[in-house]
Amino acid sequence: MNVKQTILVIDDELILLKSVKERLELENFNVVTCTTAEQALETLAGLTPALLVVDLRLPGMSGLDLCRRVRSAGNASSRVPIIFLTTDRSEVNKVLGLELGGDDYMTKPFSSAEFVARVKALIRRSLPAGSEAEEDETLTSGDLEINCPRHEVKISGKTIDLSPKEFEILYLLVKKSGRVMTRQFLMERIWGRPYANTSRIIDTHIKNLRKSLGKLQGCLVTVEGLGYKWESPG
Repeated sequence: MNVKQTILVIDDELILLKSVKERLELENFNVVTCTTAEQALETLAGLTPALLVVDLRLPGMSGLDLCRRVRSAGNASSRVPIIFLTTDRSEVNKVLGLELGGDDYMTKPFSSAEFVARVKALIRRSLPAGSEAEEDETLTSGDLEINCPRHEVKISGKTIDLSPKEFEILYLLVKKSGRVMTRQFLMERIWGRPYANTSRIIDTHIKNLRKSLGKLQGCLVTVEGLGYKWESPG
């Protein structure tokens, strides 16, 4: 019997919270709900869910601040995918949420069918994309080692913390070392759909990834007007 995956939903709109919980339970997920970010942090102290669904506007600590806290925690939950819910149709908060470590967003009101599809896609993409053979492999490039089954990256034997999206970007670039990956390709492959004005989102993830790579950051090369590629250290 397959173990149900747990999703933590944080929203102060009780009607929407109930609706989202019921819809996800129909898809055989275990759903835990909170109405504040503070409650969510307490819950995360004893739970590592498969996904976080976070309202941007919460009483007290905002959804953006919650995302920042989760991503900087340095524990298993810090790598959990996050999808934001927002009533704001402007790009500013959406892009900011993605820059802070969010993986996707949906604008209220939204289609429940699309929401479920996005949830499933994010959970699926929290592991390296590819065949079973690829999921069992370990990639190396100089002092860099990517262990796909463990979703773990090490440099000179020291583990570095990456978000799910940063891990996938690095995995794809190293897997296809020397080949240029366009921004549009990365968005479609990793996020699962094209975005308008995607350059800032991709560039921010690359910037954060370079910081984490330390001495190997020079291997992640920007190809002007195209995208990025990985060049193995000499």
